[in-house]
Amino acid sequence: MGHHEKEPTELKDLIIVESPTKARTIGQYLGKSYQVLSSQGHVRDLPKNELGVNIEKGFEPKFETRRTKNIAVLREAAENAKHIYLATDHDREGEAIAYDLYAILNRVVKNDDAFSRLVFNEITKPAIQDALTKASQIDLPKVEAQRTRRILDRLVGYLLSPLLSRILAGNRFAGLSAGRVQSVAVRFLCDREAQIAQFAPEEYWEIDAHLRNGEPFVASATKRDGEKVDLKTQSDAQEAEKLIRGASLSVAEVEEKQRRRQPSPPFITSTLQQSASSQLGFSPKRTMRVAQELYEGIALPEGTVGLITYMRTDSVRISADAVEAARKLIRDDYGETYLEPQARSFQNKRGSQDAHEAIRPTGVDRSPDEVSGQLGPDQQKLYGLIYRRFVATQMTPAVYSQRKIIVSADPFTLEATGSTLQFDGFLKMMPDSKGKENAIPDGVKKGDILTLDQIESRQKFTEPPRRYSEAGLINLLEKEGIGRPSTYASIISVIQERGYAHRDGSSLRPTLLGQMVVDFLQRFFAETIDPQFTAHMEEDLDQIEDGGMSRQDALDEFYGPFATQLATLEAKVEEGASKTFRVETDMVCEKCGAPMDLRFWKESFFLGCSSYPDCKSTVNLPPDIEATYGDQSVLVAEALAEAAASANKTVACQTCGDGVMELKSGRYGRYYKCTDPECAATASVSTGVVCPTCKEGELVEKYSAKRRRTFYSCNRYPDCRYAIGDKPTKLCPACEEGVLIEKSGALVCSNKVCGHQEEREEASTDDG
Repeated sequence: MGHHEKEPTELKDLIIVESPTKARTIGQYLGKSYQVLSSQGHVRDLPKNELGVNIEKGFEPKFETRRTKNIAVLREAAENAKHIYLATDHDREGEAIAYDLYAILNRVVKNDDAFSRLVFNEITKPAIQDALTKASQIDLPKVEAQRTRRILDRLVGYLLSPLLSRILAGNRFAGLSAGRVQSVAVRFLCDREAQIAQFAPEEYWEIDAHLRNGEPFVASATKRDGEKVDLKTQSDAQEAEKLIRGASLSVAEVEEKQRRRQPSPPFITSTLQQSASSQLGFSPKRTMRVAQELYEGIALPEGTVGLITYMRTDSVRISADAVEAARKLIRDDYGETYLEPQARSFQNKRGSQDAHEAIRPTGVDRSPDEVSGQLGPDQQKLYGLIYRRFVATQMTPAVYSQRKIIVSADPFTLEATGSTLQFDGFLKMMPDSKGKENAIPDGVKKGDILTLDQIESRQKFTEPPRRYSEAGLINLLEKEGIGRPSTYASIISVIQERGYAHRDGSSLRPTLLGQMVVDFLQRFFAETIDPQFTAHMEEDLDQIEDGGMSRQDALDEFYGPFATQLATLEAKVEEGASKTFRVETDMVCEKCGAPMDLRFWKESFFLGCSSYPDCKSTVNLPPDIEATYGDQSVLVAEALAEAAASANKTVACQTCGDGVMELKSGRYGRYYKCTDPECAATASVSTGVVCPTCKEGELVEKYSAKRRRTFYSCNRYPDCRYAIGDKPTKLCPACEEGVLIEKSGALVCSNKVCGHQEEREEASTDDG
């Protein structure tokens, strides 16, 4: 056989993206002349075990290469590539990854002209092909902004966290940490918790009159002698009832008007997270994970395609092509009456980056129903949310007819208001957003004499500010200019993973540890966790990205005051760490009479005498104890007294029948244990409250060590999974689908649909 020389391999263009999924999707769009590989995330970062920032040399960062095996694959591909396209995400993190890839790969390629930056807003074949015709260069100011943020976070985390651990836990390696932005988020939670603790509920009463003139309707007392009605007590309500019963009731006015409800702007990162939380029950982390899947590519019959545009954005801008596609769909599927006459656009908030479009479907021809077979349950829900919100932006407003009947009941004015949907408009696309209609009779006219069928009064109490939900906290961070679309979800996750906050139902609550850390930071690093200062640093980062500020100037501005605070605190620590920061409680040392301080050691709290080392008295603090962080001290005495009283309670052992069960407290909260060593059975602490879901089990006390909180769940778990964060007092007598929990000095039903409430004294509790 003759000898044949091996033909030279044709050089290919190399495209590098962050994720393998994205690489596979893009690889299907481009022929054999392209090779698409993944960096698998960041390829360089600051070292894990040292500061990695040379402060004296202008905050020069020391970067270490990561994922060396994958880097070797990329190097080999780059050496044999015709051209290298760096196609990482079009944000600060993506730009930094692109620069790091260039820095590493150019050591072997040794040709600056061999590299181009590829940016796109969606992963579809036309978008990728268009991006290849518009290849550009790395945006160095954007890289500088990312580097500055990374160094800022490292300075705070690496220099402050060991000091925090040493002072609060007596050991610099205790693992407590203080994040630059996360600490501000926890502070917001603590501020709200303080507002709730300081809130004093005030009693007030509402009065409804059941009236009729042919058709019945209900009107509420709103004014007395022209002033807003103010019924503070039951006697006030009884007097008002008497006056209304004796009054001549007539219709003073009937007001009718139309209200037009406009569609909301398309989603940006924060509003997507908020809507997914309220409508789908998704956490921000879950929302972003599913959105990433939809963006990077879903396998459809015609091939893999990205279903949504880039999901980290603060811009409500929509491309002209996407607007026209949505308008054509509305015209074809719903008709001209549902199409807004002029294309609707939305105004970005001040400070929005506008690098990306809003979050929208990449093609309105791919409706949620058409792609449902290729999507998982979470993907289907989120895609439907994004799709409907986007198409609705180009639809006509919904039109409501509003009617108000004003009734004279001298000296009182009563009002009945109603609203009915006249034309659904954009709500045709979003039926779940219609809300409740409240029709009132349209036959009632001015001057009509009315008959009073019934009058009822209701006791109410003013309520404290609500705790933030995860989505609500993100909304606050965005409003205050803290964090950016790429960081919101991680902020919420990190503060929970560190044990500084936990979810209580749909709300976020700061833990005792979180409150202690914020207290420490406010005393010694007030500026570091000041929301305005943190927002100002975000603006500095934006200026760096725009080329209007240098990295050095921004870091100097931050580090000067921070270093001074750090040095002052370190000097105090050298004098005696235990005296540097004290958290006094309302407990008094039984041995010497000095106040007891709250202390933290090995992930647990205990009380230690403030006279230490002269007095070494300590008191264990059970993990399920509810302590309140007050203005002057942590309030824990009452909870400890209740725990001590409960500890003396015993119940008969249901396992052996002979033994007695004593109340114990362990790592996972309170429980009963049989005193007979041969039995040693354990049992949960029951509240004595029937489970509102299954009606068979009882709600028992549980403790989550991970979230550091007590909760209550059905003892028939896993057959019944009902659980609630607040302590139940009894089954709601009104609906029997919720339990009464203490709120604002009253007992209210946990079932939001019910709304039943009663005075606290009317219910009794049973600790089991």
